[in-house]
Amino acid sequence: MYKMIIADDEPAVRQYLRYIVKQYNLPFQICGEAEDGEQAVQLADLYQPEFIILDINMPLMNGLEAAKIIRERHKEAIIYILTAYSQFEYAHQAVQTHVADYLLKPIKPAQLADTLRKGIASALSQRIAKQRLQRLEQQIAKDRPVVTQQRLFELLKSDSDNSSALKLLQSISKKEDFSPAAVLSVSYWQNSDRLQSVGMEERLLQESTALFGEHTIVTSFSDELVMIFDHWDYEVRCVLQTQLEEWERKYAITICAGLSLVVSPSRIGRDYKNAKKKREAGLFWHQQGLLVIDGAVDGPQEIECEDVQKQLRECLLERKSDKAKEIFHQFLSEAKQCVCQPEYVYAAIIKIANNLIEKYAEYIISDNDAILIRKNFISQVNQTVSVCDLEQCLCNLIDTLTSNVGSLEQNQAEQAVKWAVEYINSNYNKELTLEQLAEKLFISTGYFCRIFKKHAGEGYATYLTNIRLKKAKEILLTGNYTVNEVARMVGFRDASYFSSVFKKHYHQSPSNLAASIRVGS
Repeated sequence: MYKMIIADDEPAVRQYLRYIVKQYNLPFQICGEAEDGEQAVQLADLYQPEFIILDINMPLMNGLEAAKIIRERHKEAIIYILTAYSQFEYAHQAVQTHVADYLLKPIKPAQLADTLRKGIASALSQRIAKQRLQRLEQQIAKDRPVVTQQRLFELLKSDSDNSSALKLLQSISKKEDFSPAAVLSVSYWQNSDRLQSVGMEERLLQESTALFGEHTIVTSFSDELVMIFDHWDYEVRCVLQTQLEEWERKYAITICAGLSLVVSPSRIGRDYKNAKKKREAGLFWHQQGLLVIDGAVDGPQEIECEDVQKQLRECLLERKSDKAKEIFHQFLSEAKQCVCQPEYVYAAIIKIANNLIEKYAEYIISDNDAILIRKNFISQVNQTVSVCDLEQCLCNLIDTLTSNVGSLEQNQAEQAVKWAVEYINSNYNKELTLEQLAEKLFISTGYFCRIFKKHAGEGYATYLTNIRLKKAKEILLTGNYTVNEVARMVGFRDASYFSSVFKKHYHQSPSNLAASIRVGS
């Protein structure tokens, strides 16, 4: 419920406003009514209402003067001017007083109700914002270490130069001579199913603070431990390496840490980013221990995958899913040796997967099945955290796709050849290659060549040529076409070559056959 005061020298208008509040069930308590501007100011001071409706033409003090005084004393009050005067000067003064709206009499009940509802929404937003600000101030006062950590987080997450970075780090470390020399990003993965991972980050944070706290800023972001050393040398490195190994033995975990030397305090965000990228790459590739930045953080930004796409597709055509998985494993191994960043590996894997799914969708599976398979694959990929997880995703995809094809049994092979024969008989005049038909059946060219010869009784090329020659002889016997026309009609591009093949097959040239038909006629 919001408090409201109404100021108008006409009782009928005040009664009309009360009626609208009641009729539209608006959440207002009308705590005071004024007949002049001075009384309106007094009621505002007394009740401190959230809403005030003022007429302009009132005795003693007009509404605009009253609004100005009320605005100075009650800055958050929502003030409406309701008047029969539409002069620009009045409206201009109302705007300068920051009134919520300038309403002209007579105003329709629905219009006024809508205006007041908008005011309620604004008041509610102010109230919520004020409450949030109060809670935030209380939280900051109660938990300043969290605020300090947030400031450090924002500093490290920024790539921009920050001239105040050194001062902030000195404030956080509580050492006036603190100057960052190296930044370390640490994470780990479990080596067992033991339940000691609960609270692990807190334990590592406490032990790090106890060991390095005097000369180091130690904090944690989610599952990442971050240390900023104020000096870095061989001795510090040995102590750190010993501690990492101790954690691995003590907690049955494998540590992966990326470290970058700080070039300049103002650019510590970039150094942290380099250390983090090195650590994330190490975690993805399951590299163990301390990884010092050596200038090759990014690696290649694009991974060439056309060759592996072709190899995987050929393996699937041959129904050799195990070989396909071996090829993919080798592909990832080569990417690891090139120090490829995880995001580029993810992009390459998704590209490979989409290529395989699209090829299957052309001949083997429906578009809807392809959409579902792709959706499931992307969902699995989004849950991966390491190269092992990613490799398993594509292996699962290979299994899913091959399960839709299976291997051709004896009767299936025979049916495939039967379909191919029918296709050749219907399309002999077109350019037909062994590879085209094999692709339509989603089998390898080598396998198709073998089963075609077995079930058709002759090789693919021989069969296609014989069909074309047979059709050519039938057309020539009609006497309606020239040799050149017949050659093109049955799929031969070169009439000379057609004549040579025809003569070798029938022991008679096509031109002689055509001539004998004309003589007989």
